Amino acid sequence: MSDLPVTVAVPAYNGAAHIAEAIGSILDQRGVAFELIISDDHSDDRTPEVVRALAGDRARVEVNHQRLGLAGNWNHCVELSRTPLVAVFHQDDVMGPEHLADHVAAFARDDSIGLVASASEVIDERGEPLPESVVARGGLGPIDRVIEPGGLAVAMTGGNPLRCSAVTIRRAAFDEAGGFDPSLRYVLDAEFWLRVSRRWRIAWLARPSVKVRWHRESETHRFKPGLADLEESARLLETLVSVDLKGAANLSQLQRTANRRLARAYLNRAQDALRAGRTELARKALGRGLGLSPMMAAELIRDPRLGVQMATLAMAPGVAGRLFGRSESK
Repeated sequence: MSDLPVTVAVPAYNGAAHIAEAIGSILDQRGVAFELIISDDHSDDRTPEVVRALAGDRARVEVNHQRLGLAGNWNHCVELSRTPLVAVFHQDDVMGPEHLADHVAAFARDDSIGLVASASEVIDERGEPLPESVVARGGLGPIDRVIEPGGLAVAMTGGNPLRCSAVTIRRAAFDEAGGFDPSLRYVLDAEFWLRVSRRWRIAWLARPSVKVRWHRESETHRFKPGLADLEESARLLETLVSVDLKGAANLSQLQRTANRRLARAYLNRAQDALRAGRTELARKALGRGLGLSPMMAAELIRDPRLGVQMATLAMAPGVAGRLFGRSESK
């Protein structure tokens, strides 16, 4: 075991476009010593070379002999670490200079904390800030606080409140929870936060200390053409309701709010699929959304243009494809 307090582990795959900025921001950390590991998941580009040229002997670069996939490489990152704390930091993101020191200090104040998370900002491919209307910030509020075991579940009915790159994990909590679930892709991190939060306290630091990059080449964007991401979110919501929120006094209200949020995501996916001419996918997404929250029908009535599109899609998908698909996607 290393005498250092924390490891930054970067699970990399074809990240040459942005990984130099990510590594540079990690190497610029102030006030704390750390180990840096890059676990390259058999990239096709120059990612390992870029990292070695920039970090030199300040980083340990491991290249997997074969692809481990998202969860596999995240777990491998933690397994490679030799410290009591681990930050799994994404190759596209940017770490503020005091991020690690603030997290290590939060852990040092309380041995019962299993996870420390900071607020984050969202940037685009060029590093420009994105408005919250494009990407929700998430988070756990405007002030620093500690959440007791079991207390994160309510916040998660509104979606994943924590950004992976803004989180540091206690290795003991990671081992107890069993790591990231390899059967998941889109809710991989959120489902892990939930398992950790059942037994450990969560520290929230409200000052943004990480910039998260949102772009079309990211791993999560690759899932968007279908429904896999939303179906994983639906399964996680079922777990929240049946396990973590069971017995909550306001369970019905929490479930309705969560269902409405997810139904809106299905409806958005239906619109996107219809514009792309994928009427079967659009119809399936519409059905899922209305099944989750019948109140979506009222929303369609309030928006006549959207209502006409979705009603046509439900009753005559071929007509909807001709009227609203190819013509709008040209």
